[in-house]
Amino acid sequence: MAKRYTCKAHLILFGLCALVNTAASTAPLTLHVAPNGVDTATGASADDALATLTGARDRLRTLRPEGKLDEGAIVQIAAGAYALTAPVEFTPADSGTEDAPILFRGAGTGQTIFSGGRAITGWKQEGKLWVADLPDVKSGAWHFSALWINGDRRQPARTPNATHPWGDEPTDDDFLRTVGPVKEKNPQTGEEVSSSLKFQYREGDLPPFDRLDGAHLVIFHSWESSLMPVKSIDTAGKIVEFTGPARWPYCQWQADQRYYIEHYFDGLDRPGEWYLNKNEGKLYYMPLPGERPESITAIAPGATNLLVLAGDPANGAFVDHLAFEDLTLAHTEYGIAPEGHSDSQAAFKVDAAVMATGARHCRFERCDIKHLGNYGVWFRSGSQHNALRQCELYDLGAGGVRIGEDASPATENEAADHNTVDNCYLHEGGRIFRSAVGVFIARSSHNKITHNEIADFRYTGVSVGWSWGYDPSSANHNIIADNHIHHIGRGQLNDMGGIYCLGVSPGTELTGNVIHTVLSHPRLYGGWGLYTDEGSSGILLKNNLVYHTRTGAFHQHYGEDNRVENNIFAFSIEQQLQRSREEDHNSFFFERNLVYYNNGWLLGSTWKNNNWKMDYNCYWDTSGAIPDFRGGSFADWQAAGFDTHGAIADPGFVDAEHGDFRLKPDSPALALGFVPFDFSKAGLYGDPAWVKRTEAFAHEPFTAPPMPKPEAIADGFEQEPDSPAQGANTLGETDAARIRTTEGIARTGKSALRFADAAGLSSAFNPHLVYAPRCNAGAATAKFSVYLEPGATFYHEWRDAASPYRVGPSLWFHPDGRLVANGKEIATLPFKEWVDLTIACPLGKAANGAYSLTLGGGKPIEGLPCGSPDFYRLDWFGFVSNTDGPSTVYVDDLALGTDRAIAP
Repeated sequence: MAKRYTCKAHLILFGLCALVNTAASTAPLTLHVAPNGVDTATGASADDALATLTGARDRLRTLRPEGKLDEGAIVQIAAGAYALTAPVEFTPADSGTEDAPILFRGAGTGQTIFSGGRAITGWKQEGKLWVADLPDVKSGAWHFSALWINGDRRQPARTPNATHPWGDEPTDDDFLRTVGPVKEKNPQTGEEVSSSLKFQYREGDLPPFDRLDGAHLVIFHSWESSLMPVKSIDTAGKIVEFTGPARWPYCQWQADQRYYIEHYFDGLDRPGEWYLNKNEGKLYYMPLPGERPESITAIAPGATNLLVLAGDPANGAFVDHLAFEDLTLAHTEYGIAPEGHSDSQAAFKVDAAVMATGARHCRFERCDIKHLGNYGVWFRSGSQHNALRQCELYDLGAGGVRIGEDASPATENEAADHNTVDNCYLHEGGRIFRSAVGVFIARSSHNKITHNEIADFRYTGVSVGWSWGYDPSSANHNIIADNHIHHIGRGQLNDMGGIYCLGVSPGTELTGNVIHTVLSHPRLYGGWGLYTDEGSSGILLKNNLVYHTRTGAFHQHYGEDNRVENNIFAFSIEQQLQRSREEDHNSFFFERNLVYYNNGWLLGSTWKNNNWKMDYNCYWDTSGAIPDFRGGSFADWQAAGFDTHGAIADPGFVDAEHGDFRLKPDSPALALGFVPFDFSKAGLYGDPAWVKRTEAFAHEPFTAPPMPKPEAIADGFEQEPDSPAQGANTLGETDAARIRTTEGIARTGKSALRFADAAGLSSAFNPHLVYAPRCNAGAATAKFSVYLEPGATFYHEWRDAASPYRVGPSLWFHPDGRLVANGKEIATLPFKEWVDLTIACPLGKAANGAYSLTLGGGKPIEGLPCGSPDFYRLDWFGFVSNTDGPSTVYVDDLALGTDRAIAP
């Protein structure tokens, strides 16, 4: 019995040991990292901790051959700050597996910090400035373009100063402006083109060359910005030349292109600004009130990248199953090259703090990625099935997340696809590279961008696709859903979208997003909510709420068979819907949408060829203006086959003027088949503390834009000689054909606006000058004086924004001096004498298809017919030099105003 008992006991003991061993074998290895550790330690306990992430990676490499990582590993990283002078690189040899992942875990939100920055101390007072000596800067070993004081990014010294922090919502005083382009011959074609290396500047705007050491000019090119150091200044010709070419020719979109000077010592005139003198090795800082050298923490960046996942997808080698949780990655540098920095779009050349190439099944959760000079994370070639979840990316020199490359992958292994960005808060981007994007998908497919809050980027919120036209694209089946995207553009750039699409994109869906406050710079075009740009096709845009945009809630430049369904579009400052190209195929299906506005402007650009499908939509203009469907009534629109089941009706929102777009139970939209959707679920979800993070960066509550007031014009053209007209777009200029201020001939004052024409221009209507007054009610009155020289063909015209546009008053000045008003000869005007003209035309509900004209002090000529009897609003107010040869006309003392803004 005893023997049998002993055997049974041994069996039980053996079983228990086996259970213990099995339990032990299924537990992942744990390593410890702490600020007080050493990399010669084993990392096996908190008391024997390693010191760095690199040390932990290397320790794992030594343990792998011993089989110690067969069940995976957890690297527990204690709270504290860890300095990185170079990125920590993980190769395929550092991979985990699906059953045995490798996890790098911090101590908690904001507690475990990997910083590429360096502390700056030893400040000395020099007058109003603090100065720190930096020997590494003087030796050339260190240069930086950002500075954080007590965790806040500080503005590099600039001139002119910005009206608002970081140049948001700029005024005209925020910028210097070019005089115009410098023309050069294209060596390949012989064609005269605008230079990408030089432009003409205004007298007094640029300092002597020797004062620009270390500075660059920040120059705005519609949807991009260039940061360009100066090579030389021709003070006699007022021409500045840069050290390298810009991607876009100067003055391509505006003769008076915007720019300012940054990292400029003479601009160090406002508290909170700084300047780095690399030759002296000195950092200058003008402190904010209350700051003391002994009580601040100053950090400048050193490392460009912090984490690198370095697979080799072309050869089938991947970095697999790594995870990073509860880490903070901060303080990166992305410097300006000696030839400057200029991109085509989306700050494409700028890399990221986290670079992942050939990464598979890797994830980042609950990480803070902040205070960067570049993008946050880039999933590059071969990166598949990776995830970024519940991460906050903010205070970014460029954008948030990049996915994919600029070319289609050569092999399936090199495709970047099936990546996820979910429940992340991305904000305060484009601090240096303004064209950067919140989430940017290039040539990449099957990605999911869901439930993120994306705010305060200076260009686009989410960009999807990277091909122009109808070529086959490797960006398809991307899902952009339930995101809250807002405060995009901030008035700085143009040609942007809350969500921006490019190229043929079958299977791509934009659904359930809430997009608002997309505001481009007002002097140019392009701040849209949903923007299907060149060739965007096969995309579903459904159940989105879009409101408070500058130039339209939805815009299709061109594309085919996009489906725009069951969306709410409201309160665009200009047109509500825009279509910009006539094509032979169907542009889009637009069904069961609610369009709600208050400015009398529904459709923009071109709506001529009827190649679109629209039905069951509900339109409502709260201003009381006449509903306008491409120049006709709603009945005309329906007769053309559009919205035959649609309606002009108040959809019955609970409180649209304050952002509550829920429908009341008796909404007429329901009878049209509109299906209410829960837009409150857009944005962050989960832990209440996480969701409330957005409250730290609160914006003012939404209120509907006021009903627009007309843009008054009053200009005596007394600007500096050879300047373009302010507040207008000057178009079609060449060296010989220009519209500029000049002294010597003026109706009053010293200057007038000279229209000089020339032979051989691409279009007879060049050069021409256009204002956008946006007047749609009341009695409009224009006054100006004209001085004709013999041989000029010149006209002044009023138009609306319909497609095709309708013409109001139209005055033609012929080469023999005859003045013809909408086909009726009025008088023969003298040459080389000033003639005063006054035009009065009722608009809006008072419009009657006629206007009056007064010459000099004579009696008004009443009842002149407008070019179109249906003309009732003034959107285009232009002066055109139409001579096919050399001619000169002067205009002075221009004024335009109305007695009312919007009809009640």
